[in-house]
Amino acid sequence: MKKFVVGFVSGAMIFSGATAFAASGLLGQKVQSVVTIEKAGVKIADGAVINGSIYAPVQAMAKATGTTVTIKDKRVTIGSPSATNNVSTSSRANPTEVGKTVNFNYKDGGYTGTVAVTQVLRGAEAWEAAKEQYSDFASEPSTGYEYLFVKIKVSILKVDKVGATADLNQFDYRLISTSGTEYGTDIVLSPEPSISTKVYAGSSHEGWVGYKVKTSDTSPLIAFSRNYDGTGGVWFKTK
Repeated sequence: MKKFVVGFVSGAMIFSGATAFAASGLLGQKVQSVVTIEKAGVKIADGAVINGSIYAPVQAMAKATGTTVTIKDKRVTIGSPSATNNVSTSSRANPTEVGKTVNFNYKDGGYTGTVAVTQVLRGAEAWEAAKEQYSDFASEPSTGYEYLFVKIKVSILKVDKVGATADLNQFDYRLISTSGTEYGTDIVLSPEPSISTKVYAGSSHEGWVGYKVKTSDTSPLIAFSRNYDGTGGVWFKTK
């Protein structure tokens, strides 16, 4: 079985084959061979070679490339890319909303992928979660502070070192105050599972990061994959 490696392929290139399949009377044609279609070393689907062209499942290719697809009345409609912000649009001045996904290239970590803040607990709600998770160890934060728990989902598309894992670390996700001051790296017992783990390319992980935030700090942000001097990276709202 041959392999067909997908690096970056536009939606038009991916689905032109599907259009041709429907319009060219290929039903009943002989499949000459089968190829494995991969992205970043991870199998997406099997493709059929017919008359020298490769045909692959539309839904599998759409999922792999972040493109929407609707199938109705024997008609396949290709839509726009799914709700994923471009890395250049996620910044401190324009942070990404909770629930939306953004692309990233974490050069210091040696991996690329997508990341999203999927859930936020703060104040009394976070304190209740802490007591439920750590009934014997939970302690209230000091006066003027409260807990902030952020659930983050990371999907790893590529790791720079072939065969290696991406090392996800809770301390890579820094809390920045509304005024622009970076909070410290206090260890906070957040709900399980933690975001800290190791992930191979093609896999995802969703876990929590915990912070102590000033009760008066109304709109802190989460910053990830910034440069050493604080520039760049992707930024998320917490409310």
